[in-house]
Amino acid sequence: MPQFGQDVRFGLRMLRRSPGFALTAIFTLALGIGGNTAIFSYVNGIMLKPLPYDHPERICMVWEKPPGGERNGISTLNYLDWASQNTVFDHMAAQRGDSITMTGSGEPVQLRGGFVSAGYFEIFGVHAAMGRTFAADEDQRGKPSVAILSNRLWRTRFGEAKDILGRKILLDSKPYTVIGVLPAESPYDRTFSEIWLPLVFEPKDMTRNFHWFRSYARLKEGVTLDQAKAQMKLIGANIEKLYPDSNKGWNVTVDRFTDRIVGDQLRTSLYVLLGAVGAVLLIGCANLANLTLARSTSREREVAIRASLGASRWRLLRQFLTETVLLALGGGVVGLGLGFAMVRGLKAITPPFTLPSEANIQIDVRVLLFTLAISVLTGIVFGLAPALQAARPDLAGSMKEGSRGATAGGARGRVRKVLVVAETALAFVLLVGAGLLIRSFDQLQSVHTGFDTTNVLTMSVPLPPTRIKDGDQAVQYTQRIVAGIQALPGIREAAVASALPLQGWGYGMPFQIAGKPVKDRANREACFFKMVGSSYFQSLGIRLTHGRGLTERDTKGAPPVAVINESMAKKYFKGENPIGRQIEVQEIVYGKPNLGPEIPWQIVGVIADEKVNGLDDDRSPGMYVSYAQSPSQFVSLIVKGAAASPETMQRAIVQAVQQIEPTQALSDIKTLEQIKSESVGTNRLRTMLLGVFAAIALLLAAIGIYGVVSYTVAQRTQEMGLRTALGATRRNILQLVVGQGMVQIVIGLVIGLGGALALTRTMKSLLFSVSATDPVTMVGVGMILTLVAVAACYLPARRATKVDPMTALRYE
Repeated sequence: MPQFGQDVRFGLRMLRRSPGFALTAIFTLALGIGGNTAIFSYVNGIMLKPLPYDHPERICMVWEKPPGGERNGISTLNYLDWASQNTVFDHMAAQRGDSITMTGSGEPVQLRGGFVSAGYFEIFGVHAAMGRTFAADEDQRGKPSVAILSNRLWRTRFGEAKDILGRKILLDSKPYTVIGVLPAESPYDRTFSEIWLPLVFEPKDMTRNFHWFRSYARLKEGVTLDQAKAQMKLIGANIEKLYPDSNKGWNVTVDRFTDRIVGDQLRTSLYVLLGAVGAVLLIGCANLANLTLARSTSREREVAIRASLGASRWRLLRQFLTETVLLALGGGVVGLGLGFAMVRGLKAITPPFTLPSEANIQIDVRVLLFTLAISVLTGIVFGLAPALQAARPDLAGSMKEGSRGATAGGARGRVRKVLVVAETALAFVLLVGAGLLIRSFDQLQSVHTGFDTTNVLTMSVPLPPTRIKDGDQAVQYTQRIVAGIQALPGIREAAVASALPLQGWGYGMPFQIAGKPVKDRANREACFFKMVGSSYFQSLGIRLTHGRGLTERDTKGAPPVAVINESMAKKYFKGENPIGRQIEVQEIVYGKPNLGPEIPWQIVGVIADEKVNGLDDDRSPGMYVSYAQSPSQFVSLIVKGAAASPETMQRAIVQAVQQIEPTQALSDIKTLEQIKSESVGTNRLRTMLLGVFAAIALLLAAIGIYGVVSYTVAQRTQEMGLRTALGATRRNILQLVVGQGMVQIVIGLVIGLGGALALTRTMKSLLFSVSATDPVTMVGVGMILTLVAVAACYLPARRATKVDPMTALRYE
């Protein structure tokens, strides 16, 4: 320990004598360590931390298993059979999300509601911070209506009122009593839902053919997941046998909750980014190893004297490693601050609800230990090669040449070249990854959406179930709203829709094409099924390719008609004219999770595809029917303006709707361009981060190449002078220096190409219309890296051409 203290003090003195070297090293390491700290904070918060629930390994998700699939929503009667017949779960709970309008305190406000069975919070072991959660029977019919608030909603909407418990609030014009407030800084403060209400199954809900919610369960103590799967499959097989019309080919899937909260794309993105910041840190280490090797040359006499006085090889090795670890710890301290800033910045720009609500991203003890560990490891990695070289001094040569510093030996030169090859290869792999994502994002951005986003405003219109009880009332109400909006100056078109572009199918309905072999209802293929107003296609500028669109004459009582998209026509009517054909789809009963009799929808038109399920969606066949012939509770408005700004349109629309119905809330008011931009928000963030890390890697690689070539030229000053004196031209000198420097670059590119071909395969799921082995990206990155390397070699080579032969000859 006394010797270690001496090493630390001596190392600090040496670093104080070389402030430029110390600051360069600390800043370089801080970039790599800071990036690793930030990305590891996300990996830790999303994938490594245990879930903030009681015994999370016992929490499961239970799904319907459709024919040819793994997971689907659940029907009421199937769920009730599961809950009553299983012996493997302590609790089962159903859950669905829906909007709900709060009135009675200023303007109407749309809230995101979570409707859950009474045992839902027991499954997760969550207790209220104020009040209580649901009692065991509060999800039964006839019980008082109660509500639980998220802590976020309590703070923002109720001003942290201490008397909130017992207060009556109006939700969809129905009084509810607040019985609890959930804890702050919990998953329930980050989840989509803001308020929780009991999910009460009414007689109208008792069906097996409408799948409209999901379910959670808690395993009994001692019961394994495999045992639960086996029993639930037996229950599912029995239901299939008893109710073949709705359940033929269907069964049950049971997943551990921890396995479902992180999607494959998010997991892959985190691994890719963690690998990227790791590569940046390794490139920084290679740079600093080269810099330390060069610096150690000037200390050869010092090392020789130490060795002559009896210092062992281990003692010398430890001294040099102590200095590099001190540098790395300094870089770690600065990197920790940089990482903290990056985490805050990433939180600010991450699209809402991109991460699981259970993710708690912060710089905690595990992240601090990780930062400390990589700091120490980094100091050892970039200091090991210079330390090993310094620990084997040439005593005679060093003492003889001590006054001017020894030239680099062959071993040191080889180490420097290997380091340049390594950082070139790493930079190539990282640049290829970034290039693939950039090309993929560019392809995604240039996709034709099938609609025009210019001056289009969208909004959600939650229909109050207490006032609008059937489809006829819904049609009349929405027609009044659309007419009121269309009467506004500057409005070209207005239409309702059950789902907006880029935001999913809305309804996915099994169908049967008339005249083709009949399939069991439970085993039919599904397509998206949109209910839209007659002006929907005109509002969005969707192109009609065959037949006609929907009109105001397509109302209740008129023959049911449908318009299909080109994907539907190509997939199911290949080589046929679909106009006049019929598609049979069961009626979606308004206000009920129920399907009625089959309706034969006659195809009257075909439209060009609109992107339904995101910009990368090219496989969504679907059909559009008139809202007047098949009304839905879920309504959005699409308004096409002339030239007015979205803000002006929004104010006018809100006022017009308020005049029609003062209690009507409008929410999620966005332009269609905003929806398009948000749909690629995750892709944009991932591409931006990897692009930034790749740019840092390219900069560090260029600095490293320049440093090595520059040092080599300085060591060869006499040689360059001699060559010039013997008749070498400037071009000869340039070719010599640049050519020798590019040998390592070419070797690095070849190794990097092999690494890129191996590693970019993991990125396949993140790419759109770009191959993971895209030759354009590979060649482009190779050219960029080559040009940067040539520039880095050229500058010191140009300096070598200006060496005065007489000066060089006097150098020795």
